[in-house]
Amino acid sequence: MCILKGSVLGTGLFLVGTFFFLIAVVRPFRSNTAIGLSVITGLTIHNPLFWAGFAASLVIGCAIVGSWPVKG
Repeated sequence: MCILKGSVLGTGLFLVGTFFFLIAVVRPFRSNTAIGLSVITGLTIHNPLFWAGFAASLVIGCAIVGSWPVKG
């Protein structure tokens, strides 16, 4: 159960981070400018650092959940 909670927490942290990263990257463009799907996929799923960040988020999430005190 600890691994499941950590994975959910890590994935949530990763999704929030990805959302704010994409907003920060897209914001400098003018409002009438189109952003291609290839730009977004190039910044995310085709980028090895994206996957390294995902793995790190899972590890950090599991570490946080593992440090929670156990009731019992």
